Amino acid sequence: MLKAFLYSWIVMLVAVFTSCEPDWDFDSDYESEVVVEGGITVDGFAKVYLSQSKILNSTWDSIALSKLPVMSAKVTVSDGSQTEILVGRIDKGRLPYFVYTGSQIRGEVGKVYTLTVMYRGKEITAHTTIPEPILLDSIRLQPTEGCDTLYQATAYFNDPEGEANYYKIFTQVEEKDEDYYNAFMGTFSDEILVSPVATAEIYRGFRHTELNKYTPFFTPGEKVGICFSQITEEGFRFWSQYENEVINSGNPVFPNTTNLPGNIDGGLGIWMGYGTAVYHVEVKNTCYHYKH
Repeated sequence: MLKAFLYSWIVMLVAVFTSCEPDWDFDSDYESEVVVEGGITVDGFAKVYLSQSKILNSTWDSIALSKLPVMSAKVTVSDGSQTEILVGRIDKGRLPYFVYTGSQIRGEVGKVYTLTVMYRGKEITAHTTIPEPILLDSIRLQPTEGCDTLYQATAYFNDPEGEANYYKIFTQVEEKDEDYYNAFMGTFSDEILVSPVATAEIYRGFRHTELNKYTPFFTPGEKVGICFSQITEEGFRFWSQYENEVINSGNPVFPNTTNLPGNIDGGLGIWMGYGTAVYHVEVKNTCYHYKH
């Protein structure tokens, strides 16, 4: 069977590092699969992007892009007591330019959420739960070594002992970023942390339009939103493998033409819960403290 690769909205978090252009073969007898990238946050609603997997051996152009989104699926989310049909709409801010969103079922810690996608007579399912948010004690901002125009952010928090915990960081610079973006090196487990007081470096998120001049650091005066989440082990495997592919291959769009690990039955991708807490800071030489 021809090797397919996972193509979801994470492509929009970054831009191509190299000038190599992929080829997609839409005329092949390869049968594409539905790619799911979806999540639900604590006290938030479900958001699901659907696209189609492709093989490498065709032309990368606007026609290829137009065939990516799945816009005619029936997408439902259930928490065990109620079921909601998600509403689809155009989302011009990121691939695949179409998103299904909920407005009734809010995420709660510990609940199991079942995603069901019906498309062309095929049923695609996945299950996830939302971990307990781990709250930050403080965020320290200070100039990087030898440069007073670039700032580093460091988060301090208590990592629960005696259990495995997985974390994900997204950041958004106000008036520059339309959404929260995957922070560089923003996926980690507590295997690398020193408990009970742990630290995590917070870097600027990837912006696909500016990666050619990307810096992981922040500049004075910027107002930054920091989304700090505890995630499931499945979500950790998905995001950490993606970051490893980007770092090792130097091409974040077509890293090694392999599928990322996921939890979708009947398709590809990930459906995951985020135990999220959001913080807002202004970049200057200071430390923000938070009371729980």
